[in-house]
Amino acid sequence: MYNCRKLTRKEIESVYSLYMKKDFPKDELKPLSMINRSLDKGQYFCYGIFDDDKLCGYACFVSIDIDSKQCCLLDYFAVLSDMRDKGIGSAFLRLLKDELDPAEIVLCESESPEGTENDELVTRKRRIAFYLRNDLTDTGVTASVFGVKYVLLEFPVSRQHSGDEVRRYYSALYKSFLPEHLYNKFVSIDK
Repeated sequence: MYNCRKLTRKEIESVYSLYMKKDFPKDELKPLSMINRSLDKGQYFCYGIFDDDKLCGYACFVSIDIDSKQCCLLDYFAVLSDMRDKGIGSAFLRLLKDELDPAEIVLCESESPEGTENDELVTRKRRIAFYLRNDLTDTGVTASVFGVKYVLLEFPVSRQHSGDEVRRYYSALYKSFLPEHLYNKFVSIDK
């Protein structure tokens, strides 16, 4: 039986060193110092999914309050490589939904299949289908961040948000950790 809990800073640093560096391309992985700064400001948290005490996967979130409402962005989500294709990712999303239930909105980025082909096209479509199968909804909003185009999905935590609300929350989340000049240069949200 799987269980899910928040990770300590020490555990996050260990997950970063042992797994995140392998699971995510270098250009997609924030420096640990940036994650630690967000942790210091109370704007970052991570969960692990465990089989008894064995870590099976992790999920990291950017989190800010807007108008006294918690808004989150799934920053990294992975099942450890030797644990994949066992239904752990789906179980983890179900557990996370319960943990994140108090939030106003929880967004998820998934790389857009648009403009890709072959294996990458299949991978991106498969990833989006996984999220949709697990009750996330396509918001209809897309964004480009540092040259990568994303489809924005929403966890079913409070209510379905309008495209304008999604854009506002997504923008605020990115502005919480990116300096304004980088945000203006590297983040664009469809209108």
